[in-house]
Amino acid sequence: MLLSLAGLSLLAALYFVLKALGARSSINRQAYSVGQVEAKRATQINWVRAGFLLLIGLIFLAIFAVRPLFSRAAAPIPTPTLPAVEVVPTTAATLEPPPVEQASPQPSVTVLPATPSPAATAAPTATATVSTATVSSGVGVWLRGAPSTTGEQLEWLLDGTLVTLLGQQETADDLLWEQVRTEGGVEGWVASDFLSITAP
Repeated sequence: MLLSLAGLSLLAALYFVLKALGARSSINRQAYSVGQVEAKRATQINWVRAGFLLLIGLIFLAIFAVRPLFSRAAAPIPTPTLPAVEVVPTTAATLEPPPVEQASPQPSVTVLPATPSPAATAAPTATATVSTATVSSGVGVWLRGAPSTTGEQLEWLLDGTLVTLLGQQETADDLLWEQVRTEGGVEGWVASDFLSITAP
């Protein structure tokens, strides 16, 4: 397109150049001064037109010549691609634990239990038997602080109450008194006539 416009402009400029040259040659042939002035004016106009069209044609040619440079500069710059690097996995070295030295077995010492001598054997001790009794007066009896009917009254023992015989006996007021201990831990005296002794 630009090249065609430039060619047309140059052809038009050449046309006006030729026309200006023709008008210049006709100046000498004019008989009157008025005709010569008109011929000079036409020559000048043709030269101006030819110069203008020549300038337009040169501009189109310059644009046509410079246009590839601009299009080349506007073209995207290709991005260089790096070659793919293949990573080859390396086989990891197998670590083996260092050999462990086994300790040599130590001789074991067997300790024999000491046998007790006959003299050291403890002789069996006699187990003391504890006698118990049950109150059997029909209604109950007083636990007294002394072996006497006038002794201090410590606790009323109901019929069937279990007491422990302490092994002490006293005779007073025509009665045989037994020293006993109740289940509550109170110690005192009770007439043996009101006790039913349990066989051990």
